[in-house]
Amino acid sequence: MSEENLQATEMEPVAKESATQDESGDKTYSPDEVASLMKALRSEREARKTYERQVKEKENQLQRFADVNPDEYQKLQAEASRAAEIESRYGESIKAIEEKYGRVAAEAEQKAKLAESRISELNKRYALEKVFNSVGGRTDAADGVSFFDMFAEQMSARFRQEADGSLTVIDSQGDPLLDSETGKRLTPDDYVASFKVHPVYGTFFKGVKGSGAGLNYGGTDNNGMPVEDLSGLSRDELFQRAFG
Repeated sequence: MSEENLQATEMEPVAKESATQDESGDKTYSPDEVASLMKALRSEREARKTYERQVKEKENQLQRFADVNPDEYQKLQAEASRAAEIESRYGESIKAIEEKYGRVAAEAEQKAKLAESRISELNKRYALEKVFNSVGGRTDAADGVSFFDMFAEQMSARFRQEADGSLTVIDSQGDPLLDSETGKRLTPDDYVASFKVHPVYGTFFKGVKGSGAGLNYGGTDNNGMPVEDLSGLSRDELFQRAFG
């Protein structure tokens, strides 16, 4: 088939497609664009033919070599097979090593994150304990449990430690808790001190007087010992307690 016939044959479907697109209102190709497309198509076909020809020549050369020197050919084939096997094993070994150390790295990263989280928790706890102590929190403990331990277990979530180490009192949504009177942020000291009058948490503080928890509870003395509230007793009852 001549070049002219080939070009005409190749251009025919393109021309039909172009005409169809033109009738439907879609974009059509100009003659220059069609020529450019045909040139790219011929170039791709020539490249493919050249590659197929080269592969065929290599196969013919290899076959001629096998016919001339079959022993050497078999040797080369065996060496190529061994090389392929070694390469496969090497690839599998590399993959196994990568998977192993990938797991090790992932575990190390997880441990580092846990350690970082633990350090952050300890720093926050230390800052909260300083606040607790500064407002009169009791420092005594029994059976390895302190008043601060019980307070922190229940109230630690109400505090957030900032990048500079300071604490911010937060609400259940994570927003800073505001003083209902001033509209300003409630300081950690004021917030912790507010629990001194709490029926239960009030027992965690020294020298507190208040309604307290339990019958006739009046807070603690300066040594942190519970004291009884006698303010509701009559004079006769007080006299009886003192001298009875």
